[in-house]
Amino acid sequence: MVNQGMQLVVSGYNPVLMQKGMKAAAKVVGEEIEKLAKPVEKGDLLDIATVSAGGNAQMGENIAKAFESVGDSGNVVIEESQILEDEVDVTEGMTLDRGYISPYFVTDAQRLVSELKKPRVLVTDQKLSDVYDIVGLLEDLLKSKVPLFIIADDVTGEALQTLVLNKQRGILDVVAIKAPAFGNRKTAILQDIAVATGAEFINSELGMTLADAKVDQLGSCERVVVEKEKAIVVSDGAQADAVAARIKQLEDEIEETTSSYDAEKLQERVAALGGGVAKIKVGGPTETEVNDKKLRYDDAMSAVRSAKEMGIVPGGGSVLLYLSQQQFIDKATKDLATEDEREGAELVFKSLAAPMRQIAGNAGEDPSEVLYQVRGKDFGFGYNAATRTFEDLMAAGVVDPAKVVINAVVNAASIAGMVLTTDAVVTDIPAPAAPAPAGMGGMGG
Repeated sequence: MVNQGMQLVVSGYNPVLMQKGMKAAAKVVGEEIEKLAKPVEKGDLLDIATVSAGGNAQMGENIAKAFESVGDSGNVVIEESQILEDEVDVTEGMTLDRGYISPYFVTDAQRLVSELKKPRVLVTDQKLSDVYDIVGLLEDLLKSKVPLFIIADDVTGEALQTLVLNKQRGILDVVAIKAPAFGNRKTAILQDIAVATGAEFINSELGMTLADAKVDQLGSCERVVVEKEKAIVVSDGAQADAVAARIKQLEDEIEETTSSYDAEKLQERVAALGGGVAKIKVGGPTETEVNDKKLRYDDAMSAVRSAKEMGIVPGGGSVLLYLSQQQFIDKATKDLATEDEREGAELVFKSLAAPMRQIAGNAGEDPSEVLYQVRGKDFGFGYNAATRTFEDLMAAGVVDPAKVVINAVVNAASIAGMVLTTDAVVTDIPAPAAPAPAGMGGMGG
């Protein structure tokens, strides 16, 4: 766009009006791609992930497995691993980034975890230091021999000693963790936990105290697994409707907020409530290989998220070449008042062949011949560089996220328009290169 646009500017066309036409064309292309996009189905995730991971089938399988495991509300993260092969670790339920307060709560010395089955759950923002604040609760739970999971601001002093002693003697199966996060976020997450477990949040801001807490204010869950640095709360399904309503509330808040930071934190809460977390553990023989794989995983995961958001279109540049037809040019230029604007719009449409041209060249083919074979054919027909054949790319699994293609066109048109309307650029003057050191005798220096 920039090269051909510069030629038009030199020929006397107005770059400001051209920029207006370029924006109009990019808008039409984006709208048409949205219309042509196909919603993502379960089997499409593998194709998207594999293509976006540079054709690596194993990486594609790992990404597809991770996203399918946690669902739409889940979270997929990447972390380095000491193993040589990549693997996917799926955590079911709500994950809290806090571990047990004391290692004496551990029930499995080999795995260093504490596990409770069908416990009652105490959720509070208060610090527990005096055991007499919860002695009534403990006595009631001892009668029914029900485990207790405590989430509090902190557990210290006599209260911690008593809980550990009861745990060690087998009198009461209990484990305590500190409340996740800080400040207002801590309160919000504690409210989420209360909803997920059916507990009543013992909130100091409302004047509630632990000393007044009753057993019927405790929540419940199927299982709790607490490690050194995290806790997993597996739901018993009793609060499914309440959790769904809470997720809807958080999603509404995401739509309304103008802060990207707040939106990110709200999305983390949605993920924690709704779908659990899948970790892709990346391994390899060298740090360089691991870092390269992490970057490809990042790209592929972004592509999958984009595809789930707006759908997919045939890849290989075929959808853009399809949209370079005259009918779409006419649609974009019909309301443009000047020739300069129309030239700017046509500049965008002429550039739509560039991706397929580049792909063909990279594959060692004659770009002009490839474009000739594809141009004017049905939507989805294109060149598959992996198999070196012309075919229905959607059926062959060669797909792109619609959002990625739209952003590529819109951003390219925006940047090209900005370059064409720029008269001068302020930049740093490069420092002069240091003279080469003199060579030793016989070295020609």
